[in-house]
Amino acid sequence: MTLDKKRASGVTPGLNKDYAKRTAEEQAAFLLPYLKPGMNIIDVGCGPGSITLGIAKAVAPGLVTGIDHDSVNIEKAEGLAEETGIENAAFKEGDVLPLPFEDKSFDGAFENNVFTHLAGNSVQCAKEVYRTIKTGGFFGARDADADSVVWGNISEPIKKLDSLFKLWHKSRGSDITLGKRLPAVLREAGFINIVTSISGDTKSSPEDVHSHAEITLSLIDGPFGKAVLENEWADEGTLKNIKETIKEWGENPDSFFSNVHVEVIGWKGGN
Repeated sequence: MTLDKKRASGVTPGLNKDYAKRTAEEQAAFLLPYLKPGMNIIDVGCGPGSITLGIAKAVAPGLVTGIDHDSVNIEKAEGLAEETGIENAAFKEGDVLPLPFEDKSFDGAFENNVFTHLAGNSVQCAKEVYRTIKTGGFFGARDADADSVVWGNISEPIKKLDSLFKLWHKSRGSDITLGKRLPAVLREAGFINIVTSISGDTKSSPEDVHSHAEITLSLIDGPFGKAVLENEWADEGTLKNIKETIKEWGENPDSFFSNVHVEVIGWKGGN
């Protein structure tokens, strides 16, 4: 299943830069204790590959295969692998439904905020992952729960921003509150021995807070803001107020942000 242009248009240059900063040590920390040298792992929706390469280091000399629907991401991931000299990672352009791999091809799998954007098909996607991993293998899934997002120095305009952001994602077929249902998604797909944890992608340093503000402003000036006005969810005055608030928030020493994530690991039983 290919992500349509309406969804892809939400990824601004600022977001792409932020995605490239993600690491296995942070976004896949819950998975790392289960990774062993020699394992063959798939990263479902690998993006620009920064997390994938961290997983590759953990399973070397095993192979990690990153798959993504976006050819630009695949090119970036391959370039990063070459730049860092990591040779046990491969990248493939492809879709989640169906995954272009044979049954029982991998020892384990990982996804980070991919099911969020495939909310209506998350169980079906999890079943595809189940199909492609070996008996006894595991799947580590991590998705946001925007109902639990934490803003330091929050205000009414920021609360309004949050509600509009959820509405925008819903209109695009995404569910940024999926995290709270992630254990049930894996269980329905057939995984057993479910283990659940919670973490946050946190912006707390002045540099990170400023960067998050800039990314938010780019969304308001781009696809998000355009959708808000076109659908009459809010008027230009409301958006202007939100922008001014975010600019001030980005410079305030009391500001921070944490996007709360639910992390789930499930195993494939049977013979």
